[in-house]
Amino acid sequence: MTIHPHATRSGQVPHVRRLLIFLFAVLLPAGLSFGQSGRTAPAEKTDKRPTVKVKSVPPPPLQGGVPDSSQKAEPNSGDSVLRINSDLVTIIATVAPPVGAMAGTLGRDDFEILEDGIKQELSDFARDADLPLQMVMLFDTSMSVAPRIGFERRAAAKFFERVMRPQDQSALYSVATDVTVLQDFTNKVSLLTKTAKLLRADGATALYDGIYLAAQQLKGRKGRHIIVLVSDGGNTVGAKDLKEAVTAAQQSDAMIYAVFTGNLSPSLNVQDLAAERALATLTTETGGEIFRPKIRPDATDEQIDNNSLKDLDGVFERLADQLRTQYTLGFYSANEARDGKFRKLTVKVKKPGYAVKTRSGYYAPKG
Repeated sequence: MTIHPHATRSGQVPHVRRLLIFLFAVLLPAGLSFGQSGRTAPAEKTDKRPTVKVKSVPPPPLQGGVPDSSQKAEPNSGDSVLRINSDLVTIIATVAPPVGAMAGTLGRDDFEILEDGIKQELSDFARDADLPLQMVMLFDTSMSVAPRIGFERRAAAKFFERVMRPQDQSALYSVATDVTVLQDFTNKVSLLTKTAKLLRADGATALYDGIYLAAQQLKGRKGRHIIVLVSDGGNTVGAKDLKEAVTAAQQSDAMIYAVFTGNLSPSLNVQDLAAERALATLTTETGGEIFRPKIRPDATDEQIDNNSLKDLDGVFERLADQLRTQYTLGFYSANEARDGKFRKLTVKVKKPGYAVKTRSGYYAPKG
């Protein structure tokens, strides 16, 4: 049947249009009532994830053909091989020789691992030269460190020049109100030092967000996981807290080192003790350390760079020494409970006089 285009002008409304008018009249008030009563559909649960701005390019391929972390590791056939397994517990151990003694090379049988006081069998072992460094450098660029931003740029250049090897990779993050990835993982020192010149002071400090994101990015990467903070330790904004930052680092097997750029005046009244305690927690719980270069609190930015350069060299030399005297240990826990609980770790060197620094523990698999 053909409907004449002018049929509606005679006052006879087609059945379809009548139906539409009826539905509109009935459903519109109901919709208004639903919205005005506040009975909205329940919101989906959201994870408090930090804000991250990515300003980077894919990293260039590693020199020397180091395999990608997505590749399966070979079965353990010697001291230099570290297996990758979801239940394998890995520990980075920084070893200091006896006072006055030269740093010697330790072997698998020189270490002992205790989990909650119970001895564990060491199944995997690697020296620092066998595994590359995978590092994230977090630079505090909030307004609280504005007078020292030039010092941070200098710190970046010195660190990369002293520590980076062709097999190592590092990423550079700027931490202010947001966390910005200025440079993704690369082994090119020139790229890292050039990117460090982009550091500018602005906004608040989401330090814990930066640590959380760095830990997430380090997961699954082949090598020793290191996070280096160049910061005064303050955290004023962000989605994550101190405990979440520490937990994320522990779950990604990352050690945190901090270069403290806060006020180093001997007067306790002007020190941010809370920030220093936070840095102490981050480093102690993950097996790292705080370094405190001497910075004159009353100096200008340019003077800080000039007067602190010698001490800064010493700080990064000590950090580089620690990274060169590390061992990566692996074991499969005798406790097979997959309860997700925290387990305390203790690592000892059987030879007398050696000091070992490692993370305080790890979280067991869950499920």
